[in-house]
Amino acid sequence: MSGELLTKSKIADALGTNPMRVTRFIERNKINAVKKEGKRELFKLTDFNALKNELNEPEAKEKAQSHSFSKDDYILTLKKQLEDQQKQFDEVLKSKDETIDSLKETIATSKHAYEDMKDQLTVKDNQITALTKLTNNAQTLNLVDKDPKRLQTAQGNAKTKPEQSSSEKEEDSSPKEAPRTHWWKKIF
Repeated sequence: MSGELLTKSKIADALGTNPMRVTRFIERNKINAVKKEGKRELFKLTDFNALKNELNEPEAKEKAQSHSFSKDDYILTLKKQLEDQQKQFDEVLKSKDETIDSLKETIATSKHAYEDMKDQLTVKDNQITALTKLTNNAQTLNLVDKDPKRLQTAQGNAKTKPEQSSSEKEEDSSPKEAPRTHWWKKIF
């Protein structure tokens, strides 16, 4: 069998390894094919004694087993990855739920603060109304203390006339003077 020409897969079967490992060994050691039949390359089994020695070492066997994947190993790996992804997904959902709860609490707090501010605004409006009434009463008392006739006139004007600005009131209360004539009209 040593002088016989074999393909990569036949050599792998003879050595008890996989064809990919034989291909890597050929590339690493630059072994040329003895004969080519179409696409198939044929090699001597004696060229692979070094690979046989590598495979007989205990460390090499463990390494070869660690590199070879079976369908069951692949399925177990995929299941583990799926479980890890499921755990991550569950953590994201839990985090999302906590965020939603936190936002709901923030909204409730904001509504409470809004209602408080609304109440404060109502109190402020009532205070402004009360202060306006007090100011009007104080002005009325101040006028009564000064001149009772002015008070009657102010009340009479308030009842009969619409409000006027203070400048209009001054114009109405001042005596009307005769229109001025120019100096040149006096001469002629």
